[in-house]
Amino acid sequence: MNIADQYMRVETCYTGEIDNYGYAFVPGSAKGVVLLDKRTKNLLDNLSSFHSGKDEQRLQLLLQNGLIRYCDTPPRSPALNKATIKSMSTWLHITNSCNLDCGYCYIVGKKDKQPMPLSVVKSYLDKLENTIRVHQLESVQIRIAGGEPTMQKKLVAYLAEEVRARFIEKGVRIQLILLTNGTLLNPWWIQLIKSHFMKLCISLDGMEEWHDLQRFFKNGLGSFGKVHQNINLCLEKGIKPNILTTITENNISGISQLGKYLIDSNLPFRLGVYRDNSGNFDGYESFIEKVLDALNDCYNYYACAIRERRATFNHQLADIHLNKRPHLRSCNIGYSGVTVDHTGNVFLCQAGMDRKPIGNLRDQSTLLQMAWSQETLPELREKNVLNYRNCHTCQWALACGGGCPIVNASVNGAADIASPYCKLIKTMIPRLIELKALQFIQKYVTLKNERR
Repeated sequence: MNIADQYMRVETCYTGEIDNYGYAFVPGSAKGVVLLDKRTKNLLDNLSSFHSGKDEQRLQLLLQNGLIRYCDTPPRSPALNKATIKSMSTWLHITNSCNLDCGYCYIVGKKDKQPMPLSVVKSYLDKLENTIRVHQLESVQIRIAGGEPTMQKKLVAYLAEEVRARFIEKGVRIQLILLTNGTLLNPWWIQLIKSHFMKLCISLDGMEEWHDLQRFFKNGLGSFGKVHQNINLCLEKGIKPNILTTITENNISGISQLGKYLIDSNLPFRLGVYRDNSGNFDGYESFIEKVLDALNDCYNYYACAIRERRATFNHQLADIHLNKRPHLRSCNIGYSGVTVDHTGNVFLCQAGMDRKPIGNLRDQSTLLQMAWSQETLPELREKNVLNYRNCHTCQWALACGGGCPIVNASVNGAADIASPYCKLIKTMIPRLIELKALQFIQKYVTLKNERR
């Protein structure tokens, strides 16, 4: 029997070659990006080239890594399954107050300057405790945000101590993530972050004037100097922050320079694209072209740095995920994640707090039950990216999840339609796969040399 009659390449499998190695990636696969020798890659591209006596092991390698399948076995179609949820995330919006005045900030009701009272923090922890018990969750991510959360030292310290006592010491895995503009970090914060093993995310939108164009203090002065100083403070104290960057029309010309700084500093970073929640996306197609130019320049530099072992690949672009699981949505809203604001209201998403809450901490429902019954974007209740218009046939659907549902709804009038940044996503996924493959090549070559 011809091997090509027995096996077939998985329909969404993507392959490429770089630096005399092959690589492959099936979006949603449990294997992620797979490094291959060129002979195995060529076999994957053309199963008819199978040579009996030479390629049996290669064929098994392709099968074990989920790159090929038996012709008579239908492909599996992943689905959201509430019964299998073992982890969830909460975005804890502890204050509207901020010492900056960023033009693209999505926070509504800024006149309400009151921080989250301790009574609401306690109600949140009680509700989280109940949610973990009812749904038998094993882990939770808690993103502490605002406004500017570092303006609330006592509240964050109290939350961290309570999380340790209520959950961590009882075996529940909790990851605290502090999202900050970075201007108020100091030795006190460094100690708190280290003692509670917090993940630190700092917003940085460019170098010097590019950052200052859109992230400035209320007196109009730019914040770059202070943020850069505190990033260095973190590095000196053994904390490597994750850098969050929002690309807009204002700072796009500075993204290449910023990328080179982050790569040279070997800092993990995420690049997001400006989400205009007013729904005014005039000219976004030309904006995407500018973003593509900036990203290509940045990624060319990244490839050189990886080859020269000056940097390791640790980067995310927008809602693209290359990890080892299917992304049936770009994020977990409406499924395994919620946002809780400073008053105790529960929302579908932090970028949708201008909409009706999906619940309140006083309600009888668990946080997950509130997410499942949400009416903010009702089309999400029964759908995933494999049901989205213009997504269900896309090779990359399970890597991007269809894009941000809030943006999709703002632009298209419904969340279950492909992202307006679809061209950006489709163009950049192959580049990101290539960078990840380069990282694997460097690791493989290093191990090979060490064994000699």
